[in-house]
Amino acid sequence: MIRAFLSGMWIHVVMFSRNPFDLSGVALWPILYASIAYYLLDAKNDPELLLSASLGAAVMLMWSLVVIGSAAALEQQRWLGTLELLVAAPVPFVVIIAPITVASGCVGAYSLLATLAWGTLLFDVPLSIEEPLAFAVAVPAAVLAIGMLGLVMASTFVLYRAAFHLGIAMQYPVWIATGLLVPLSVLPDVVGKISWFLAPSWGFRALQEAALGATPWPEIGMCFVVSAAYAIVGTLCLHAFVHVARARASLKLT
Repeated sequence: MIRAFLSGMWIHVVMFSRNPFDLSGVALWPILYASIAYYLLDAKNDPELLLSASLGAAVMLMWSLVVIGSAAALEQQRWLGTLELLVAAPVPFVVIIAPITVASGCVGAYSLLATLAWGTLLFDVPLSIEEPLAFAVAVPAAVLAIGMLGLVMASTFVLYRAAFHLGIAMQYPVWIATGLLVPLSVLPDVVGKISWFLAPSWGFRALQEAALGATPWPEIGMCFVVSAAYAIVGTLCLHAFVHVARARASLKLT
């Protein structure tokens, strides 16, 4: 299963690198997200706020690539008629789906470099990481956590033939609930409680704390905790939803 997982990750990373839509998104979205964040904040004299905006834009793109990438991959498998074969394979279905979401998160990690470089070159954001070791650990921790949350979302895509449209629709609720698009302080208190269960929130906090020289290790630990929880929930959901799809005979497109 480990070999199948690693092979799946490599295949999907290669597929991302050959897809013009994914390449254009990875190249342009970080710049657009970061620019919008800088102009909205209008914090030219607050370098820490600008750096936080760069990190927030990167996490936004990570989640977008994970949820859209996994939805598009499942929809493509359904269109090609191979989704039934994947479900019937002797390898557990979760080992086939998880590489898609984690690979999407790994590709999204590029957005971190892009937003930081764009901010430094155009907006004079000081590129200084106070805790480089913690930051180096926080990046894969955030990628893993966001990828595992994508696994939970991908399990629901098995039931829907329009998975790609559902994936696009799931971007904004998570952005809002994690405080990446709107500060949690201006939202109802219940939204702040929901953010505790969402990986982008902990991933952003871990990156922010490491970059600004605070104490990021609790947030990094929470990334691994929620990753394990998502893996369990995603496995159970996939098993249940595949059973429902088989009972309804809805795996096949036509």
